[in-house]
Amino acid sequence: MAEAITAREVLDQILFKYRAAIDVGEYQPFVWPHRALGPYLLIFYLLLPLSQSPVVHYARYPLFALIIYLSVSAIRDCRSPGVTLGYGIGLLNTWTILWSATLIIFNDARRDYKRIERQERLDDPPDVQGLVENIQGNTSALDGSTTDGLKLLHPVGELPEPQPSVTDNLAPRLHSPEVFAAQEPVPSSSQEVYTWQSLPNDLFHRLDFVLDLVTNFRGLRWTHQRPGTYPPPQHIRETLTNPETPASLHPNKYPSYRILFTTNFQYFVLCALTLDTLKYVTSLDPYFLAQGQNTPSPFPVAHTVRLTLSLLFTFASLLNIFLLAPLILACTFGPRLLGPHASTWLYPPLFGSLSSIAEQGLAGLWGGWWHQLFRYAFEAAGDYVGGKLLRLPKKSIPGGIVRVFVAFVCSGMLHGFASYTVLGDTKPISGSFLFFALQPVGIVAQRALSIYLKQKGYREAIPPWMRKTGNVLVVVLWCRLTGPLIADEFAACGIWLYEPLPVSLIRGLRGEGWWRWGGEWVRWYSGDRWWRSGLVFLGG
Repeated sequence: MAEAITAREVLDQILFKYRAAIDVGEYQPFVWPHRALGPYLLIFYLLLPLSQSPVVHYARYPLFALIIYLSVSAIRDCRSPGVTLGYGIGLLNTWTILWSATLIIFNDARRDYKRIERQERLDDPPDVQGLVENIQGNTSALDGSTTDGLKLLHPVGELPEPQPSVTDNLAPRLHSPEVFAAQEPVPSSSQEVYTWQSLPNDLFHRLDFVLDLVTNFRGLRWTHQRPGTYPPPQHIRETLTNPETPASLHPNKYPSYRILFTTNFQYFVLCALTLDTLKYVTSLDPYFLAQGQNTPSPFPVAHTVRLTLSLLFTFASLLNIFLLAPLILACTFGPRLLGPHASTWLYPPLFGSLSSIAEQGLAGLWGGWWHQLFRYAFEAAGDYVGGKLLRLPKKSIPGGIVRVFVAFVCSGMLHGFASYTVLGDTKPISGSFLFFALQPVGIVAQRALSIYLKQKGYREAIPPWMRKTGNVLVVVLWCRLTGPLIADEFAACGIWLYEPLPVSLIRGLRGEGWWRWGGEWVRWYSGDRWWRSGLVFLGG
């Protein structure tokens, strides 16, 4: 009986394949920053000051064409010996195209997008007579301030004329029934003042604005924040929300930094232990070592076990990575270094409630429970195709179906190109792409059945617990049917060869070594032109 192959041996084979492909010119290494110009071009365009010039307005189209060219070239030409980095080449470059299209083609982010920002806090203004007396008795007021710290905004003896709110003409609306209508903020000693801020004039302020826009995919704190995500806390909504807006569908999960840290740290430790266990368990099955789905498995009911382990590994890996954001940015760096970017409400949970699956079935699985990181871009593409190109009303059945299909096709492209850029024996179209392209079929079919039962009067006769059980069963059966498409693709990519943690408790206790990271992570690459030189990342 042949000796079982190890993960280290598989990684060595991938490294050998990579070096051979580079030597013969079949592929090129992914060099930073030469191969990462697309996002920088997007940032550069968004940084341009607001202008009525048609040249600036229409420049976005050739710029977008250039971004597509650069991203497609990287997907076609570049590979990495690191399995996760190889997957990232396709994923990040495809995302660059989708996100650029969302911000400058499907929408005009420079003109229309606005962000919640805190204004300078002021004390309650005294009466006019008291203010005049205070100023007259205080020579320091001549330089525009008073001893109590109240900024003097108008000349002595002149009453300020009523000024329109900076938000009067903005009235930004979220893409949901919950409308954050901007109102005139009322300064007080007990309340901070917030407003909707459009693209600023100051360069450094604009840079912060644009970098936040480009990296904030879920739109937290922005006018394009997705429905179902956590709205601003009450003290912020009081200056932004009109009276008809519900108080909150999702109250702030982390009202303090202590709660934010303790909750996320507990999840992080639990995820780390889960990943360590999964890494050891999956190392026993050659399927997770990129050896193919037809290899013998040490587990009974191999297909079901492999699918379940793949789901758990995917969920724990994503959650573990994104838990680092609140722990590092909010709790470690904090507001002293990051200012409002470290606010606790900007770090809500990545995944939703499992109850969404019981309530809505497949629609709840993808729209409620699974992470919504890329949702806005997918929906923007669907709105553009269904609305602007096909002129289908959003609330019509054809319009809704088109938008759902376009959104999942975009997701399929994102994951399909990601598997295309790894060195494993993958099938991007019949694997990842097909998996996501089939999801709207199940969603539409389940929705049609629900509508039919309701119209016939059968739905009300079914007890709520039975409907919820039926929704869960539909999700389980549908995932069992379509799940192997993406699970087999992930395994073929070699994704599960990566080491999620630097230290392994289980393998250390088994005498297989505690420290799991090592080798060369990055090196300098010298190209045939100076601009083609840069850093090549090898780890992962």
